[in-house]
Amino acid sequence: MTTRRMFVTAIGAVIPVIVLALLFDNQWVVDAINDSDFEYDEGLGTLVGWLEFPSWRVSGVSGSSRTEWDYVLALDFSTLLFLVLLALLVLAAVRSIDPRRGHFGAVVVGWWATVLAGGLTGIVRGFLAKWTLDIPDGSLDEAIWRSVSGGAGFGLAYGWLAGLGALAGFFTGRPREYAPQQAMQGAYPPPGAYPHPGASLPPGGPMPSGPQMMPQQAHGGQGLPPQHPAAVPYVPPPGAPQQQPAWGAPGPQQPYPGMPVPQQPAPPFPQQPVPQQPFPQQPGG
Repeated sequence: MTTRRMFVTAIGAVIPVIVLALLFDNQWVVDAINDSDFEYDEGLGTLVGWLEFPSWRVSGVSGSSRTEWDYVLALDFSTLLFLVLLALLVLAAVRSIDPRRGHFGAVVVGWWATVLAGGLTGIVRGFLAKWTLDIPDGSLDEAIWRSVSGGAGFGLAYGWLAGLGALAGFFTGRPREYAPQQAMQGAYPPPGAYPHPGASLPPGGPMPSGPQMMPQQAHGGQGLPPQHPAAVPYVPPPGAPQQQPAWGAPGPQQPYPGMPVPQQPAPPFPQQPVPQQPFPQQPGG
């Protein structure tokens, strides 16, 4: 998997959590819920409490002990830490996903990273709460476990959003594949890419790695050495009648240029009998 695709997947997992924190976890929404008669221990109160884990503020809570700036900084710092841990965990885990068939794995990685990042951030937030809210030493463990359960609960209930964001980044960051036409064109070397057999290569030049194209043999045995049997033309034996080629069949092959063609002997002619002259009769005979 490419580095670009890994970073895009990690950013895609963080974006839904940032949008959720900006819309529902700002100080105005949280203060409005706290000022109402909503009970966190009844009905959907647990889910709402988990939803407020990555909350952020720009000012303290009026009318309470949380008016100090150190509390605001501790809350905002823990939220930023949660986002950074989420991105790092996704970036580390997405390397084990199959680049071609890891769609479901991207969702699982985003969901898992949200749960783990929320639990780790809850530990840090518990210590920061003791420092900013002056929690007694006996209540430190309770504050830490409450923060850890809130962070892990947020990841368990809403981590699927980060998983979908990781899936979107997984699709967006995939490399572009070549078209089939370009792949077919690249399968064959261009003309002149390989030298002819027997041609000398330039000094220091690379050797051809692909299969060399052998020249096609010409018809009639051209391009073969004179000693090759296929280069010698066929000559019928003396006295054998020559067969006419069939209709559409190729004519007799021409002899190899430069080679002597044996002369066929002429057919024997029948000898005519020589007429004998009658001898003249001698007188008295």
